[in-house]
Amino acid sequence: MVTNVNFTYYCYRCGVKNDLQVPAPNAPEYHHQELTCGSCGDGTHLLISHCPNCERYVYWIDDMNIPELVQGFSKYMVHHMQVMIDQAAHQGASISVDTAETFPIVAGCPCGEQFKVEIKIEDL
Repeated sequence: MVTNVNFTYYCYRCGVKNDLQVPAPNAPEYHHQELTCGSCGDGTHLLISHCPNCERYVYWIDDMNIPELVQGFSKYMVHHMQVMIDQAAHQGASISVDTAETFPIVAGCPCGEQFKVEIKIEDL
């Protein structure tokens, strides 16, 4: 279920209050979007998820695009694992590496619920 929530943040650059309505799906799902200040145009990223136990939501605001960062790191690791597998094959060894399908971010809600927001890792 996706709930739209009223979200207010203050711009890090100019301090102006920005009010928006954003979707907040129940954890482990999440919503990611770029935020742009209505006053100065400064951009930042929002990752938001709804607590599965109550009406609250958790969020992270960061200049980094967290899902894109996870994907980039995953591609980097898969490439380097493939290099190790290829080097082992030249020496007659066989290595198998199982890769994760999601990257979990542990979250805690003020209601006491502990849960994970899971960023999907595309099949690389």
